Amino acid sequence: MVRLAMSLVRRLGSSLALSELDEQLDVPTDRFVRSIERLAKAMLARRTGVTVPPALHTAVGGIDKRTLWPSFYDAQIQRLPRLERADEFAMARRYEFLKLRVRRALEAAGVEAQAAVDAVSPPRPLVAAEIERLPRRRRLSLAGEAARRAAIGYAEQAVRELHELRNLYVEGSLYMVLVTVQRYRGLGVDVVDLVQEGNASLFQAIEGFDWRRDVRFRTYAQFWIQQAILKTLYNASRTVRVPIWVQKALKKIQRVRESSVGPDGTPLSSAEVALRLEMPVERVENLLKVRRYAVSIDQERPGMEGHSLAQEIADESLSPVEDTVVEDDLPARLGEAMADLPARERMILNRRYGLDGSEPETLGDIADDLGISAERVRQLQNAAITRLRLPRKMALLKAFAG
Repeated sequence: MVRLAMSLVRRLGSSLALSELDEQLDVPTDRFVRSIERLAKAMLARRTGVTVPPALHTAVGGIDKRTLWPSFYDAQIQRLPRLERADEFAMARRYEFLKLRVRRALEAAGVEAQAAVDAVSPPRPLVAAEIERLPRRRRLSLAGEAARRAAIGYAEQAVRELHELRNLYVEGSLYMVLVTVQRYRGLGVDVVDLVQEGNASLFQAIEGFDWRRDVRFRTYAQFWIQQAILKTLYNASRTVRVPIWVQKALKKIQRVRESSVGPDGTPLSSAEVALRLEMPVERVENLLKVRRYAVSIDQERPGMEGHSLAQEIADESLSPVEDTVVEDDLPARLGEAMADLPARERMILNRRYGLDGSEPETLGDIADDLGISAERVRQLQNAAITRLRLPRKMALLKAFAG
């Protein structure tokens, strides 16, 4: 195997394509670890790299992804090629090999073995300066500064290629997140947040996936994605956070209640539920007490567009308007508003509406006393009312307006 690997390295020069790497990794499972150790050693000896195709994701600037969700994001994901069954196993083998290659490259650069393991569990981006700061072995086999720099440069290249491969791995799996998120829409958490948590869980799935079990990565990743989404829903869908174990226990209680009824056809009591779940009755009752959700009073009521719960609830902290207006203030405010009216107009208003406490009089009675026509009295009355409608005067009287 070493002879074949060295021959391939010599023929290709400084880099291996993924297809050529797959040929080297296509060995029986029981010989895989030994084979990749030999291949990593051969590539390290010749400073051979791996050519990883660039990721297909595009940087989007100046676009609000929440505004364009879901059509924009969904269109972006549809552009990415999906990992099929064979691709999943090939990608897992490549990833395992490149992680081992990074470890061996770091150790060859003088990094302590445990520090090299920690650097790839999970892998983190490392540049030359960061590699030099990692814990180092006491005895170094590197002869001279130039050899040390070359070893560190190759380790930096191996780290970069590992991350490029992981980007391809994640991009080919992003469609799984969208498929899972569709089942959890409209449960109180923004879809963008669910997608973000699901995407982050793919990194955990990649680190934990074991291709030797002959289980598809899609099957394994779906578990991590669903757990991440459910955790987000449990923690964020309620105004007051309820522990996850409490919510899971409530789901069990709800399933028992929905699947069974009592002997007389009525819903199961707390004691009957506790018996079926082998749980103390007190615990069931305490759990049911937290089965409450907060509802926004500003939320639109179903079937009543434009109407919210807040419009139906009276504010008991406010007193009725008629109770807050002091009746004794009305004559004073009215007198203040009418103070600068002409004397004849003020007199007409007082007699016409009984503002001085007397009975209201007709236009004709007032006209006879003043020796003018009733029409002229009406004109003077309207002129006085127009003056009272000025903003300055209305501010004095608005508290008494009906």
